[in-house]
Amino acid sequence: MTKVLLIIIIPVIFISFFRLGSITLFDVDEAVFAEATKEMVQGGDWITPVYNGENRYDKPILFYWLMAGSYKVFGINEFGARFPSALASFFLALSVFFFVRRFSDEKGAIHAAGSLVLSMFFLAYSHAAVTDMALTLFITLSLFSIYLSLNEKRSYIYGFYIFSALAFLTKGLIGVFFPFGIAVIYLSVTEGTAGIKKVFNLKGIVLFLVFSTPWCIAQIATNGREFVQQFFIKHHFARYTGVISGHRGPVYYYIPVLLAGLFPWIAFLPAGIRNVFDRENLELRTLNSGAGLFALIWFVFIFVFFSFSTTKLPNYVLPAIPAIAILISSGMHEQDKWRRYSNVFISVMALVLSIGFVLLEKYISRLGDYDTGWTIAAASIMIAVTALGIYTVFTGKGYYHVLSFLTIIFFFTLLTKVLPDANQYLQGTLYRYSLYAKDRLHQSETYGGIIAYRMNNPSIVFYSDHKVINVRDRNKLLPFLSDNRILIAIAKMKDVETLKVLGFNLLENDGRYALLERK
Repeated sequence: MTKVLLIIIIPVIFISFFRLGSITLFDVDEAVFAEATKEMVQGGDWITPVYNGENRYDKPILFYWLMAGSYKVFGINEFGARFPSALASFFLALSVFFFVRRFSDEKGAIHAAGSLVLSMFFLAYSHAAVTDMALTLFITLSLFSIYLSLNEKRSYIYGFYIFSALAFLTKGLIGVFFPFGIAVIYLSVTEGTAGIKKVFNLKGIVLFLVFSTPWCIAQIATNGREFVQQFFIKHHFARYTGVISGHRGPVYYYIPVLLAGLFPWIAFLPAGIRNVFDRENLELRTLNSGAGLFALIWFVFIFVFFSFSTTKLPNYVLPAIPAIAILISSGMHEQDKWRRYSNVFISVMALVLSIGFVLLEKYISRLGDYDTGWTIAAASIMIAVTALGIYTVFTGKGYYHVLSFLTIIFFFTLLTKVLPDANQYLQGTLYRYSLYAKDRLHQSETYGGIIAYRMNNPSIVFYSDHKVINVRDRNKLLPFLSDNRILIAIAKMKDVETLKVLGFNLLENDGRYALLERK
């Protein structure tokens, strides 16, 4: 058992924590959470998150508290901001492992946890200072609890309610809707409508209210109607029925998202789904049939819900990934033609990706002086995956351990080569400009402020350590020009001429962003 745990724990620790604080925060979400939590720690308001001096109602309070605790331990920095997500990913992987082992075997548990951990979804969101990994952990623990309460001890139902409350405090009503909706559908399918009553427990409801309502009551007492309007209506119902921040997508949006986010393991999902309904080959199903059906309903519920949501983002579907990993673990046990199909898919996709990485090298070289050697390394890894897949198609032998090793090497390449360059390209200039503004304004007694002209980049607020004046057009900028105070402006190159006319001098630009000053 100790050896098996090490097989899981070592890759999880590596993927979750390796180079966690090595790059600057990305705009928009990472930086806005990090800055709002910084203002919470510095300002002492632990009820209402504040960003750039204004109340922020986008998300509930729990993730801010977790990040604030991390700041207290590690300091206000990138590692401290990302640590809660990394820690949540660690516990998520372990919970999936132990759940599947309970209803399958150690091999199935390794496959489930492995397909979860060795996925782009896990790599990305374990390293992101956003709510999604914490939300996924709490929803997963809630659903595991309800399943255990139905199959083992009834007292597990309390975990269902407690973790649902924590999910609510992490990202709102979705943290309640998903666990209850999935549980109700599962019981309706397995026991009929009479079984639905097993979801409800008076003591559990009391526990849910004890955990979830104090913050809401405090918010309503403090901010009243503004909180209800912004938090519940705008950021819950309007987000589902309307497009927020331009994040729309077609109904099939999450199909390519899942293919990319779970490659190569997604290839075994069809076999795993087949196993849920297969009545003739029961010996193939190492996963408890009830757990398989539960995972399928879990996956389909979230997938369909967000597929028909007007606002779409890749991270929305993250709470379904543990369920998909459980189904994948079942599919990876196959010894028949389904495994051949899976390996053909992996080979073809890996070959396409290898060609894509070669073409990407030419594109990146046009962007600037960036190291493109990693594209050849990535292409080589994908060619190796292609060769292994072809070998397995003809021999029928498994190669999961080799595929896992190649995936880890690929992730190492991403974390050490790709991510730093991507961060430098996307955030490097804004980071330098923010530090300049911070130093310049600290030195001046006639400081007027920092202007973000027609931009929404919270990283400027975080790294400049100043409140930033967000200006959307020329007329709204004019009132700030009425005196002789020093103003620092950060803008896109297309707006430089407008700012020059208003008395700003261009200090520096990188072709995309410009730093200007008005004395």
